[in-house]
Amino acid sequence: MKVALIQITVGSNFDENFEKSKKFLNDSLALNPDFILLPECFLFLSNKSKISLDMHHFSIEYFKEFSKINKLYLLLGSLPITENDKLYNRSILINPEGHIVSIYDKIHMFDIILKNGESYKESDFYTSGSELKMTTVLGQSIGHSICYDLRYPKLYRALAKKGAGIIVIPSAFTYTTGKAHWHSLIKARAIENGVFILAPNQWGVNNENRSTYGHSLIVDPWGEILAEADDSEMIITSELYLNKVQECQNAIPVLNHDRNFD
Repeated sequence: MKVALIQITVGSNFDENFEKSKKFLNDSLALNPDFILLPECFLFLSNKSKISLDMHHFSIEYFKEFSKINKLYLLLGSLPITENDKLYNRSILINPEGHIVSIYDKIHMFDIILKNGESYKESDFYTSGSELKMTTVLGQSIGHSICYDLRYPKLYRALAKKGAGIIVIPSAFTYTTGKAHWHSLIKARAIENGVFILAPNQWGVNNENRSTYGHSLIVDPWGEILAEADDSEMIITSELYLNKVQECQNAIPVLNHDRNFD
């Protein structure tokens, strides 16, 4: 399976973000990927305002058609989706027929106050999801997560024990927390579960001076970094040799030895 992860800088101008996303999607076709992944909040990122889309929004219809025409899987990292009068931070996975095959609503809300004065309260905008979600891409089970979920290892262990060999983490990880923790957390989730981690992250300072860390990562089940983005808007790619999942899980059978201490 060949994957391509898109790293971009996103602000509060929806139209500008949409055009940028389309450009990077088209640029990624030159890499001949089977699966393209976009980061969290890739069409809108703001601390000051919010927007709301529905599942029939023209942008989603565009991405469905893109997947169908190019015969590939596409992860819409996350979009602000309203359903039943509630707003969710939702990942959407589209298959090569242009059909939505999986959605995941972010479970853990990014409500924090850092020592440097930075503060975020995602729960002011979004309703928390409540369900683990998995799907299949080219015969491989894929588990969903988004950004702040990364700090909750039980979620990843549960997905791995359900058979996920790849877990995706579309993100808009802040520069401050990313510089301190991004690499350590990503590698830990891969190693402790024996799975591939695909983590497209936003990068750069947007039009509201929100700073994201970048360094999008593709990490294998042994914790080795297969590809890492630079400090720029760019695409990274790697071939995933999926037999590595079983090899690592057989070598260190943590999933079989796992105990529940609750």
